[in-house]
Amino acid sequence: MELRKTVDSDAHINRIKSFPMPMSPGLYKVFEQSEEQQKLAVLNRTVREKLGEDYQLKTYCGEEVLDISEATFDALAICYKTVFNESWGESWTESSAKQEIKDSLRWDPNRIPLLSLLYKGEDIIGFCWVLLLDRQALSMERDMPWELSDAEKANGMAISGYWMEEVVKKDKIMFIKELGALKEHRQKVSPFLSIPLFERAVKLGYDVAFLWTNVYSKAFKWGLGVGFSPVHFFITNNLLLMYGSVKGSLDTLKAVVEASFSKQSQYFMIKNINKYLLKGETRN
Repeated sequence: MELRKTVDSDAHINRIKSFPMPMSPGLYKVFEQSEEQQKLAVLNRTVREKLGEDYQLKTYCGEEVLDISEATFDALAICYKTVFNESWGESWTESSAKQEIKDSLRWDPNRIPLLSLLYKGEDIIGFCWVLLLDRQALSMERDMPWELSDAEKANGMAISGYWMEEVVKKDKIMFIKELGALKEHRQKVSPFLSIPLFERAVKLGYDVAFLWTNVYSKAFKWGLGVGFSPVHFFITNNLLLMYGSVKGSLDTLKAVVEASFSKQSQYFMIKNINKYLLKGETRN
């Protein structure tokens, strides 16, 4: 399951010494990295139990993306190219994929990047990254589907702003930018890629998540399954915006992992999908 990208414009990169978490107005706390490392270690034990001993998750938060090695970018570019060329019929090269990834993950204190990578041995087989931002930082050019006209992008921005300000009354938002895995691993790895990023977003006080995708993609059904709702259809290229709860989606993903991806564990995801699509017993 993959999401698609937006086109980012060049931005000035500011490097700061710590990644603060708002606790209350005017009061900040620096991340306790040891706590985050401990949580990742626990999740990696589950990864090895469920997938195998040669699997491992690595994560990067905020300015940590500045420390990603060229070798890691090279390996990620290979995975990215393979995923989107196979699934979307695109034409990425390793060079163009690497540049796209670097542009998307560049450090900006107004658009905090979070990244998770899943390895099998030395190879990256899956990836997920999100951006944490305030509602006011949403950008028509950066965050709306790049295929759309300016008028359609502006309409999407207006819908998003209205939904956040008037409906859910939230200011912080997590943009799910990319989620993908090699075809042979796709079914079981996406929860592991998502969980650490959703956990970090919850800790930072982000309640709302959004993504945009195609109604015919697996990402659409994934979004429905974890509790997201379409709030706006663009019609053009069958694109839509989906919004949902970070915490609610996290709970669903954890339930799937804890129950070892059984049919029972995915009951709520399947029910959510069928309810929206008017399928099965849930249509009544």
